[in-house]
Amino acid sequence: MSVDNVGGLLLSANIPLSELVASIRQFSSSGSIRHLRLKSPDEFSQFAHAFGWPAHEDIGNPVRRTIHAPNVATANEGPNTQPVYPHNEFGLSPHYPQYVFFFCMSAPETGGETPINHSVILHERLKERVPGFIEVLEKKGVKYQLFYPNRPRDDVSSSGTSILQSYGIRVLDTDTVDEAREKVEAEIRRLPTAFWVWENQSETNPLGDLRVWQTLPALRRHEQSGQIAFFNNAVSRYLNAKGRGTLRAPHVDSKGMYFPPCFYSDGELIPDQFLETAVEIIDEIKAKVAWQTGDVLLLDNHQVQHAREPWTGSRKLLASLWD
Repeated sequence: MSVDNVGGLLLSANIPLSELVASIRQFSSSGSIRHLRLKSPDEFSQFAHAFGWPAHEDIGNPVRRTIHAPNVATANEGPNTQPVYPHNEFGLSPHYPQYVFFFCMSAPETGGETPINHSVILHERLKERVPGFIEVLEKKGVKYQLFYPNRPRDDVSSSGTSILQSYGIRVLDTDTVDEAREKVEAEIRRLPTAFWVWENQSETNPLGDLRVWQTLPALRRHEQSGQIAFFNNAVSRYLNAKGRGTLRAPHVDSKGMYFPPCFYSDGELIPDQFLETAVEIIDEIKAKVAWQTGDVLLLDNHQVQHAREPWTGSRKLLASLWD
């Protein structure tokens, strides 16, 4: 089944993996592939590696992903009752993948679709309906807040990540607080648009927690087509804050967590009506990918936003990110 009109390609079928990998290595990226029968994370990894793209390196990932094979990890480990709202992968970072593969290890009983929408079309329609919003985005860009608590490196109690899971790749258990912070901050500096502060330092939490702010463009030109895409995580941040009841200052939810929506780069809140218009357009143009076990979805991340519907059953998707 093809969903090229939205910017993605759904692949499924039944030829031997060795033949499939060989065909991909001779394959132009502008074509299409059918007849997959991938059954494991390792086979999915072989398939994705066959395209010959450089693997994407996570820097400061705010979402926990469990590795299953080379450059293959869980897509999102949030609860099945919680939707994931439309976003470009790592749209809240200057370091994002160009291509995203999703592989269905096991299909849901009900729900669990992956809605996708074209970021270029979204930009074009926003420019038609709310041109003033696009003009301000062009001038100001957007600002995101990301919070990383200090938890053990092996803690899996949350679908979010901790300081050590996101930025602590070089931190040793024997490091002093100053040494650990220096290594964490060196990793953050790899993202030149980031600003950070340490919070909540105490006797029981000597390292403290970490809050990172990213100021970025919200509109980015697609390198191959030259078209402008609405490339960001503003809609997902808005809908998450709306669901938590934190759209208004002080942006604190019922658990005392600071969870603001997306801001303009100068700290001004983006008016609700602009983001509600974006939600309406996404609903008009999106396609929903319904999963069957063994399916693979390939997205051009710069052109395509994706989301996730709640589900029942044993839905399990793996992801592979490439530059």
